[in-house]
Amino acid sequence: KWTTDDGRIMVNGQPLVLKGVNYFGFETETYAPHGIWDHNLNDMLDFIKDNNFNAIRVPFSMEMVRDNPVIMNVHCHNNPNLCGTSALRMLDIFIDRAAERGLLIVLDNHRTQSGGYISPPLWYNNSAGYPEDEVIRLWKHLVMRYKNQWNVFAIDLKNEPHDAATWGRSNRNTDWNQAAERMINALHEFPGLFFVGGIEWGGRFENAAQYPIETGHAHLNERVVYSPHCYGPDVYDRSEFHVENMHEYAKNLDRIYTAKYGFLAEKGYPVVIGEWGGKAKPGTRDAKWNKWFVDWIRDKCMTNNFYWALNPNSGHPGGLLEDDWKTPIQHKLDLVNRAQPNPTKFKTHNKKICITKGT
Repeated sequence: KWTTDDGRIMVNGQPLVLKGVNYFGFETETYAPHGIWDHNLNDMLDFIKDNNFNAIRVPFSMEMVRDNPVIMNVHCHNNPNLCGTSALRMLDIFIDRAAERGLLIVLDNHRTQSGGYISPPLWYNNSAGYPEDEVIRLWKHLVMRYKNQWNVFAIDLKNEPHDAATWGRSNRNTDWNQAAERMINALHEFPGLFFVGGIEWGGRFENAAQYPIETGHAHLNERVVYSPHCYGPDVYDRSEFHVENMHEYAKNLDRIYTAKYGFLAEKGYPVVIGEWGGKAKPGTRDAKWNKWFVDWIRDKCMTNNFYWALNPNSGHPGGLLEDDWKTPIQHKLDLVNRAQPNPTKFKTHNKKICITKGT
């Protein structure tokens, strides 16, 4: 049973300690996790498990769910039985193999249409044939498919609402908080958690202080998780990253991020960082920000997180792996290990799930 209590995420009444990573590909034109064009999928999942992660956030597109195309760009010899597989069957296999390794799954509605471009700003896209009711229909299809899959513990309703997206403005066409409430109510059969990102690319929740997610049902409200995204100068440079004095630097960033979403944890709302990261090369401004960010989320007790990303082909942030998809980038692994050194562990045994507490 998944729920929340006083800012904590709970599994069967015990606190869940999350150390997650994003692993993308299903939302692109290949309709499959990236890297399997050269490497065995099992090796990728083993890397995640062996590095003490316990969860994967899996981006997908609504187009993938609707059309269920055949996956592309798979090394058939290294991935027997995957070539010619449909996208949803590939997702089944991915989730099952993750379960074998005790890895939880968050399904992330990352894009409306598959491709390498940015998702539309709102949760619907009428011009592309994805009005709100169609998005909910496709979500229901996934929910019914996986509602009995033990390791699919959460769904992320919409990746990074931005531009026109608002919160608390009483505008049905743009208010993301109201849309999230409608979607959660429509998807009430899902037994897991509902991740709700902020507006302005996932990072802003100021209006949630006055307008928190309110579904009208206590059993749904207690499964809502606020999921901000946050990046440093390698992804989007800002003036606050150029403050040289470390005391002023930390004080200023704390003020900015507490106002954006840090206050949620202070008020006792459950928070999971859905994306963070960057190249963080030693000696750079981005490394300075990443170190500060890890210290800050530890100080705020917001260390449940999903690092972006496993994939090296991730543009500005890069990934945990070098371009060969094999060599780990140790200074990044050190960061995520400091952020969450002792996550909850899951192990399947005799058709039961054994849980080892994290701290």
